Amino acid sequence: MPTPDYTVLLDAEIHDYLEFNASFMPVDPSLANIRKAYLDFCKTIQPDLPEINFCNNTTGGVATRRYIGKNQTALVVYFHGGGFAVGNLDSHHAICMEICDQTGLDVLAVDYRLCPEHPFPAHFDDAMAVVTALDEKIILMGDSAGGTLAASVTLQCRDKIHGLMLVYPWLDKPGEHACFKEHAEAPILSAQAVTEFETLRQGNQTAPNSPDYFPLFGDDFNTLPPSYISVAECDPLRDEGVLFNTLQIFSGGDSVLMEETGLMHGHMHARHHSKRAGEAFQHIIEGLKNLAAWQKP
Repeated sequence: MPTPDYTVLLDAEIHDYLEFNASFMPVDPSLANIRKAYLDFCKTIQPDLPEINFCNNTTGGVATRRYIGKNQTALVVYFHGGGFAVGNLDSHHAICMEICDQTGLDVLAVDYRLCPEHPFPAHFDDAMAVVTALDEKIILMGDSAGGTLAASVTLQCRDKIHGLMLVYPWLDKPGEHACFKEHAEAPILSAQAVTEFETLRQGNQTAPNSPDYFPLFGDDFNTLPPSYISVAECDPLRDEGVLFNTLQIFSGGDSVLMEETGLMHGHMHARHHSKRAGEAFQHIIEGLKNLAAWQKP
């Protein structure tokens, strides 16, 4: 298998973004330093924010932040990415603000517990607690590790979920798919980083073989709500989203696969720095609008 040439696959705007992102990486890559660097980066690249009202609260005993939309026809429950070990309400604040502003929908960001302080199933339990406490028209959304939570909760609560939006989701154990080796050295997220996050997530336990842990461990993809799944070309997790889409369609469900060429994992953060990433973000926005308007036959 030839090594991907990212100088060709990714354009100049993305390379400028990647170089700026790399400048925030700490010399000492301890988890505490990586967490701080990530938040510093997210704050630095934050664009001018739309005028959206939001408030911090708890939902089902879990810290959340609700953004108030203009039409409120559905609620987007958002689980942030970060390998279950990095990120919080602030790291994805601008993304949630723009989703709320551009779709008109309310957005509820979830501050689930992180590893290694709280290994599995703490993050899944928090996600379930939030969804269980809600009595609204719910669209679950998650990026990366947040996509794991959104998909796992949907498999558990499929009758309660109106729609599902997965963005470069992590859905299976490391190494199960061809792209994991093909894009092992991809920018932003390498295969080694995925494996290291997986170790933090497990803690001292054996990984359970259940869809609560990884959605693709499941064997029932029937009667799932309509889904949009966005995968990035240069991502070791790409094939997992493709397979989830295929399983849902083969099970008689409705699912739209958005294959974003010329992009890598984490590209939502680059939406104001790259025309290509901005286009992909608009595809996500349109998908959320379509999910909110979808009527069950």
